[in-house]
Amino acid sequence: MITLYRVPVSHYCAKVQIALLEKGLPFDLPPLPGGSTRSAEFLAVNPLGKVPLLLDGDFRLGESEVIVEYLEDRFPTPPLLPKDPRTRARSRWLSRFHDLYLGPQLTMLYLGIASRREDPAMIAEVDKLAELLTTLERSIEPNPYFLGEQFYLCDASFCLSYTYVAPLTAAYGKPLLPSQTPKFAKWFEHVASRPSVVEVLAAARTALG
Repeated sequence: MITLYRVPVSHYCAKVQIALLEKGLPFDLPPLPGGSTRSAEFLAVNPLGKVPLLLDGDFRLGESEVIVEYLEDRFPTPPLLPKDPRTRARSRWLSRFHDLYLGPQLTMLYLGIASRREDPAMIAEVDKLAELLTTLERSIEPNPYFLGEQFYLCDASFCLSYTYVAPLTAAYGKPLLPSQTPKFAKWFEHVASRPSVVEVLAAARTALG
């Protein structure tokens, strides 16, 4: 049995959970040991104190992109990476763009709100997010998913993050609206109806209250 330790509001955890659901794999979602990634109980399971953390029997693995690649290798059907080498690389590039640039930028803005920071420099971080979204917008031609008619890991990477863009930027008084990234918005309109995505987004909304 697969066990996934995660927090519902994490876009990195969301990617892994969506991948598990898309592959139709049975898995457990237990509460974090000790109730927190910083608890002694959780640190005993994962000394890095990070989620997502996947347990597949006695095999333990962290880091979202490593986890989903492992799942792809171990459970190749249905495939969540393209077969063609160039398209496969393209999928990986989009996932890395999310994990290294867009995701951390959203996290920075969230933490600024959570800590009630009123640093004017944080406004500049909204502009950086806008620049990243412009780069993404120039890099995609959804049809209806990022790489055509099939849903891949790169699509799973962005699902929850998309929902954070408008409210986070609005909180700083500089809302980035779907009309400013029409291709990204078109993609989300389609992807949001997938059962895996519906389930993960609902859990995040519940956790956020």
